[in-house]
Parts: sequence; structure tokens; C-alpha cells
Amino acid sequence: MISDFSSAQREKRMNTDDLQITIHFQINRIQLSGDLVLPKNSKLMVILILDEKDEKFGQRFSLLNLKLNCAGIATLFLQDLLTSNEREIHANRSDDALLADRLVEVTKYLINREDTRDHKFAYLALSSSAERLFRAGFILSHDVDSIVLIGNGLPHSKLSLSAVPILNIIGGLDFYGIESNRSVLSKIQSPIKGIHYIPGSPSHFEDRGKWSQVTDVVLRWFESPNSRKIEFPELELL
Repeated sequence: MISDFSSAQREKRMNTDDLQITIHFQINRIQLSGDLVLPKNSKLMVILILDEKDEKFGQRFSLLNLKLNCAGIATLFLQDLLTSNEREIHANRSDDALLADRLVEVTKYLINREDTRDHKFAYLALSSSAERLFRAGFILSHDVDSIVLIGNGLPHSKLSLSAVPILNIIGGLDFYGIESNRSVLSKIQSPIKGIHYIPGSPSHFEDRGKWSQVTDVVLRWFESPNSRKIEFPELELL
């Protein structure tokens, strides 16, 4: 069960029509928070998940989050699905069942929230977090538009079926990561699944220009949900 007990706090407007608010979630006995940005007339909300161990991607994800908002796409940026005390227990950090359940509860909250209930939802995270996204997407397949995974390190999934499209963005120089991720995705049935390569780049995308290319691909993906096979002729479909 999830509740929001301070959604009215720290409310401010980015523009006259765009709402930015920090939401605090109560899931059973623990509290999580996320930054919600809701552009006027947005129809899609991307939930960005970044684990604490991946904080080096924090600035890059923040820039991506801003680009999505400027394109009229709503976002919820979750810095973690665990509390600081929970992260001290190593088993929690790799408990995909627990983390998927948290993501499901957060998404259900948004589905029932008055100003976000009419949105379609999508998940975006680093590839290492894929399993929890796959599980949440399987449970909420009617509400989730797609899953976008950035980088290498896709774990072998216990699911062989995904009802939502999957996009993996990976550096074109990451030859081992490409083969590994390709092997994982080939075992999952999905309406659309594919890999997009960023030319001349490893998968950490530290170069600002390469990260800009990642951002452009993400925007194209979310802005063309009904014509992805046409809009992405360069995509390696698996």
C-alpha cells in the first residue's frame, strides 16, 4: 500500500504550465521520494530509476530528465528504490523481487493520482537494473508503454516474455557488452525489442556529445510510440 503524505510541500512551477513537485511515498513502513515534473498536456510519463551505486550517472540522468520535460514528456526521477538503512543490507540491493514490487507500487500510485492517472508510463534505467523493470512491466503491461535500458550489463532474466517494447542503447565500441546484451534480449519475447548503437563510444557515455546522442535516441523513441520500426531503421531488431 502506498500513500503520499506531503505532495503539497515544495510545490513550484517551472513555467506557468509545468508543475514540479517532490513526492514522498509511504510504502508499507518505509519512505521513498521522487521528483515529479508534469508539463501541461503531457500524455506520457517516464519513470527514471537510478541506484545509489550508479550516482556517477546522476548528472547525465538529470540532463536527460530535463530534455524529456522540455519535449513535453512528464517524468518521475527516483534516485533509489531503497532507504539508506535498507541499502546497508547487501541482499536488498540485489533483491529484484523486492525492487520490482516497489516500482509497481510507485507506478500504481501514479495511475491513481488525479493529475497523472491519464498518462501512459515508461521505465528508463541503466541496463544493470533491467530485471526489476522487466518484472514491473510484466505486471503492469496495460499501463507501461516501453522500457529503455542504457549501457551494458543486462542480467539474464527469469522472464521469457515481455508485453512491452524494449530498447537498449549501448556504445558501439563496447563489443563484449553488445554480444552479452544481445544474448539476453534474444531470449525474451517482446512486441519490439532492439539495440541502438552509439557510434565510436564505450557504454559509460562520459563524453558530453555521446550522451547527447543517447538523449536524442531516447526522445525519438518516446515521441514515436506507434511508428518505432519506421522511425528507427538503424535499430537492430532481435
